[in-house]
This record gives sequence, structure tokens and C-alpha cells, in this order.
Amino acid sequence: MRRGELAGKVLFLAGAGPQMGAATALIAAREGAKVAMAARSTGTSEEIASQIREAGGQAIALQCDLTSKESLRAAIAATESELGPIDCVFYNAGFYDNEHSSLEIDEELWQMTMDVNLNGVLALAQLTVPSMVKRGGGSFVFNSSAASLVAGQVRFGYQVAKAGVNAVTRFVAAKYGRQGIRANATLPFVVGGEVGAIAGQQNCIGRSGTAEEIGEAVVFLLSDRASIITGQVIHLDGGLFSRASWPTNAAPFQPPPSIKQAG
Repeated sequence: MRRGELAGKVLFLAGAGPQMGAATALIAAREGAKVAMAARSTGTSEEIASQIREAGGQAIALQCDLTSKESLRAAIAATESELGPIDCVFYNAGFYDNEHSSLEIDEELWQMTMDVNLNGVLALAQLTVPSMVKRGGGSFVFNSSAASLVAGQVRFGYQVAKAGVNAVTRFVAAKYGRQGIRANATLPFVVGGEVGAIAGQQNCIGRSGTAEEIGEAVVFLLSDRASIITGQVIHLDGGLFSRASWPTNAAPFQPPPSIKQAG
């Protein structure tokens, strides 16, 4: 029988939402991980933790403000007390700032965007890397976004924050790789409705991905089976970016004046 990919490991999952967070937690538990789910609201994480425990696994749900380093510190301490030292981290939290459609930003909204999407990533790495190094290694997956790579006319702060996530990923991988630490960023595309349908028409597989497919990829990247993979920013989009431009109505094509006049 195949040994679970995360057997004996403790996973700290930050941002336990009902889609990718929940799917990843369930898959990680299936693969032998003890799972701690930290989120501002514990409704989903409590439900998932109960499912894991009923199936014979170990899981806890923790109320945590991911924008507060002290709250994160307390959640990590609770995890270590109940489940043991943290081996793997999946940062899944996200905050969308659709109001940021120009350089004239709302400073409070901008700060919230940075705190949830970027500063939480940094704080979690700061609080977990030292103990991982002492124990001989660990792995991170930070959920980024294709918005970190492409131009758009809305979610400006989100684009900046996710670009920062990519930079943190590469820094952690480069700085601590020879001390046993791996870090990768994922750029998922899980969406329904009109945008999902457009993605399915334009990607390589003819459909948008599922939360479970993202979870399988994340768990693999966290596992020792991905021991050679680090410092990567990985598209999980069915090959969308290999075939077509980003399918969003947030940044419609605007031809330059010369083309408009010629048309």
C-alpha cells in the first residue's frame, strides 16, 4: 500500500475557505497529515475538521486574524501544542480590492489588501522558518494569482500584493533551500460562471479546474515527492496561459489610437 504523501507531517493551512482551502485540507488529511486550519471565521474549518476526525484523522480549527502577527503566533503555538511541530504551510488567504482601479488608492483598503495577501505570507514565514530549519526542513505553498503577472485595470493593489508573494516565495526558496526549506507559489484558476466558461474555451483541457484538482497539486508540492521543486511560480489553470491571454473583462483590449483610426 502506498504511504500517504504527507504521512506524519503537520500542515498549517491559513485561509480555510470552502473551496481550495477545504479541498486541500481534506486531501492532506487523506494523505496522512495532521491539519490545522486557521481563519478569521471558523465555520468552514470546523466542519472540515469534524469530517477529518470522523474519518480517523487529526485536525483542528483555529480562529485567527491573519493580518495580526500576534494572532498568527497564537495559532501556531496552539497547533504545535495539539498536533506537533509544523512541517508544511499552505497560505490560501485572499482579499480582492476591485475598487482599486486607478493610482488614486484608498489607503485603508490598500493596507488591508497588503495585510491579507502579502504581509500575512511574510509573517507566517517569519514565524515558521526558524523552527523548520532547526528540525531539518519544511515546505511552503503560497497561493498567488495570475494577476501578479498580467496588466489589468482593476484590483491594482491585489496585483501588487500577489507579485510580492511571488518575490517572497523565491526569496525563501533561495535563502533557506540549503537548510531544507522549499517554497513554491501557485497560480490557480478555479471559477465558475461566464469567466470559467471562457477559460474552458481557451485553455488546453477544455474546462476550468476544480478545487480538488488544485488541492491535489498543492499537497504534492508540499510533499517530499516534490523535493526537487522549489522557487517556482506554477500555473494551475489547465494550460490557459500557454494558449491565450487572460480571459477577464477587467482589462479589455484597448487598441492604440493609430489602430482605432485605421479601423
